[in-house]
Amino acid sequence: MLLREHIRPTLRLALPVAASQVSDMLTLLVDNIMVGKLGTVPLAATTFASSISIVVMLFAIGFTVAITPLAGAAYGRRDMAEVARHVKAGAIVSLSVAILLVAALLFLTPHLSLFGAPADVAFVARPFYVWLVLSFLPRVVFGIFKQTAEAMSNTRVALIVAVAANVLNLGFNWLFIYGNLGMPRMGVEGSGFATFLARALMAIIIWLIFLRSPFFVRLRSALRTSSLDGARLREALRSAFFTGLPIAGQIILEVMAFAAGAVMMGWLGAVPLAAHQIAIGLASLTFMVALGISSAATIRISQLHGKGDREGVKAAGYAAMVLVLVYNVITATLFLTLRHQLPYLYVSDPQVIALAAQLLIFAGLFQIFDGMQTVVLGVLRGVNDVRVPTIIATVAYGLVALPVSYICAFPLGLGAPGIWIGYLGGLGVAAGLYMKRVSGK
Repeated sequence: MLLREHIRPTLRLALPVAASQVSDMLTLLVDNIMVGKLGTVPLAATTFASSISIVVMLFAIGFTVAITPLAGAAYGRRDMAEVARHVKAGAIVSLSVAILLVAALLFLTPHLSLFGAPADVAFVARPFYVWLVLSFLPRVVFGIFKQTAEAMSNTRVALIVAVAANVLNLGFNWLFIYGNLGMPRMGVEGSGFATFLARALMAIIIWLIFLRSPFFVRLRSALRTSSLDGARLREALRSAFFTGLPIAGQIILEVMAFAAGAVMMGWLGAVPLAAHQIAIGLASLTFMVALGISSAATIRISQLHGKGDREGVKAAGYAAMVLVLVYNVITATLFLTLRHQLPYLYVSDPQVIALAAQLLIFAGLFQIFDGMQTVVLGVLRGVNDVRVPTIIATVAYGLVALPVSYICAFPLGLGAPGIWIGYLGGLGVAAGLYMKRVSGK
């Protein structure tokens, strides 16, 4: 197939994924606004509880992501029995990991103050934290069905369910945070309870769609008739675990690098931290489209790889790279030209606006590297190449991004821009090494 023939199907897959991710970000924003009306300590409590648990949830979700390349390759060969085996194995591994991690997090509930929060913040955070951690289990269940659908080139199901869950979450927040319509006024705990209810319903809704939709009829039949016993069971479980573990590791490495950068920004003071939140918030929003293109690349390439269509794999990979490059040139241009106007969406403090405008220069340059590294990583996942990319992520984020951020910000005295120089360096190394890995395939 010609390169341009891959553009439209890639976009058709990518846009629902991107919309779903943006929807999730807007939900977090709404949650913060609604809890923020209760005061500073409640907002600090939810932020604290989320920050110490989000990495664990993302690690668990990484195992569900492994379903897409494994089941997608089988779907490309139209081998529904093998698709069913990978879905079953992926579900067993993902849920087992999630249950262990949730149990460990719940064990930590009485000891949240050990993570450095003031005693009043830790006290308010505990009930919210418990509900939030419990919500990880239905979120993983949703992830299993989501990645299964995506392996079969269906990204719209997850979008529909995510939007519905976000609307439910908003309604539940209104009911249980403030005690509206006769519901108990639960305050901060109500936000956690709302998240749990919304995610539980999200899992139930996507399960019902799976049971009733004609789209999944062949897979339902294959799941009923396929068996996982003996050598097949061990092989399928091994593939699910050893594909999921590196993917989970890649997610954690990148998240922790950016989280550590935010911590270092806090050492510089309130103004740098506020400016950083503006720049990283805008960059994260535009990143969702790049992530959608990456997911689309994984889906298409896993299916073409399963068929043994080497030329199709190359063309689909290049199409995804071209798409993300064009998109990120546009977003980079917007960041650079509107860097003095965009911060006004968040604040009116002239000091914060001036520094945020400076950081948005780096955020503009950052767009190209960030978009390219995530899409090329999606290409590599499509051919089930996950172990070497994890080593690359370790080098890029652990040995480049963090040390460069610290050295530039503090010993060299560059302050907030120095931390973003580290981000640029880490993402540039990741993009370059991933590209080199792809070119060797």
